[in-house]
Amino acid sequence: MKIILFGTGCDLCREIAKNIETAIALCGIEADFEKTSDLSRMLGYGIKSTPSVVIDDQIVSVSSALSIEDICSVINPSDTPE
Repeated sequence: MKIILFGTGCDLCREIAKNIETAIALCGIEADFEKTSDLSRMLGYGIKSTPSVVIDDQIVSVSSALSIEDICSVINPSDTPE
């Protein structure tokens, strides 16, 4: 699984990054997690604002917070922690 967080390093970006790392650990999955501010890559996905999260080439969030539960429900829908 490939997870990309597009962001500028703002407080919300850092919070989402921490939530993604926690969700990966809680769900026990193998994931390649990358944080980037590369504008050309972001535009390649059609993303125009940050923070944005892309999982396996699918945009799952743009300009909104993602909780650990939200992330788990996307990366491992059958095993979302409660």
